[in-house]
Amino acid sequence: MKIGFNINVDKKDADSGKHKFLIRLAAEFRKRNIKITNNNPDIFLFLPAKEFYIGGKKKVLRLDGLILNTRWDYKKRNKSIKNSIDKCDALVYQGQFCQDAYHKFLKVKKKKEKIISNGASPSEFLRRKPKNFFLANCKWRPHKRFKTIIKSFIDAFKQGINSNLIVTGKPEHKIIHSKIKYVGWQNKEQIKKLLAGAIASFHLSWLDWCPNSMVEAIVAGCPVIYSKSGGHEELGSKAGIGIKDENWNYKVLDLYDPPPLNKKKIVEAMFYLKNNLMIPDRKDLYIKEVATKYLNYFETLLE
Repeated sequence: MKIGFNINVDKKDADSGKHKFLIRLAAEFRKRNIKITNNNPDIFLFLPAKEFYIGGKKKVLRLDGLILNTRWDYKKRNKSIKNSIDKCDALVYQGQFCQDAYHKFLKVKKKKEKIISNGASPSEFLRRKPKNFFLANCKWRPHKRFKTIIKSFIDAFKQGINSNLIVTGKPEHKIIHSKIKYVGWQNKEQIKKLLAGAIASFHLSWLDWCPNSMVEAIVAGCPVIYSKSGGHEELGSKAGIGIKDENWNYKVLDLYDPPPLNKKKIVEAMFYLKNNLMIPDRKDLYIKEVATKYLNYFETLLE
């Protein structure tokens, strides 16, 4: 089988989670002696884009999240996604939430489609050696609930947890505390060390899709404290502690004004994971398993 992509999958790293995932997926395909080429491929796997080469026997569109935020020009941006959908023979959604959103919000008519999550390889990460810190690692935007994480951590500290919190990236407004360490953007090797040592990783976004940072934490063996909304609930099962969140009614909304979470429950989750060993059990997120699902799906499309 020959497989093509509309991004450069030969790069060693990528800025976005979706590109990082496809680089991992292509590498796993190559391990199985599958040729990666845009020269008349059997399958052309592509991400939504305005203009790109498109060819091959079957064109498969891998969908990320759609645009539902009233602060953006959601109609224009979703129209671009719809144009890509019109050009494909089949779809891959990252999760059930993703599929439901496209059907109910964007009114996408059902095609040949499959739900396959993102994945990573446990071999990419270091052996777990938990230390005394929690981790908040993501590209910060208002719906990621940075302030909720910080305030919950400070509440836990006041109640005697006596751990550190390490924050990567560039949060909007830093809240200074002796136990909070802001380390900025980290490279792959530094992230590996953080995931190996963290008690748990926070993933409290509202209506996120299938965030790579959460997949990486779980595959690395790091438990997660996650919001039970969007795609998080699908990923977090058997991998950490979920915090009840508000559901979405599939209408446009101000994504950057998320509803409040119960900080008491977040604090309880922190104490539990500090005092109890939890090992995520999600081998279905291993890139080997994910790649097999893709290839099996491609085979059915080529029959």
